Amino acid sequence: MDLAPRKPRLVLFGAGPIGQAFAAQFALLPFQVEAYDARLNLSEHAVILTDAEMVEAASCLEDGDYALIATHSHDVDYGVAAAILKAGRARFVGMVGSRGKRDGMIARLTAEGFSEEIIAKLHCPVGIPGLKGKAPEMIAVSAAAQVLGFWDEDA
Repeated sequence: MDLAPRKPRLVLFGAGPIGQAFAAQFALLPFQVEAYDARLNLSEHAVILTDAEMVEAASCLEDGDYALIATHSHDVDYGVAAAILKAGRARFVGMVGSRGKRDGMIARLTAEGFSEEIIAKLHCPVGIPGLKGKAPEMIAVSAAAQVLGFWDEDA
């Protein structure tokens, strides 16, 4: 008996408006979507974890998982990204943010001893370069297009 191949897992850290747009967009694609957030009012959209538990969950991603980061806090975003990069198993790590946020994240990662090669695996701002829209749905479509560039249908 042939079993259907397992869908790749996309883990969302943050289930606010952008996280919800990510979930809706990726529901249309061949991904198994999981979402985590620390905000109790988002429990219908995500598993509720503390900030520390989200960082711990980030360190437990499996080989080939995809991650998108859009939490309520730059510090939590950093903790999640650092945990994912340190574990080294994710196929893709994207973070919502500006170029300024990216520069700050790179400076922190560098100060903590992450190599340039590892830091380069963090895609911030996530999405196709040059798209100007800031609406959650536009960010989600752009991020989905970028993630699909890393998707290996046979993985």
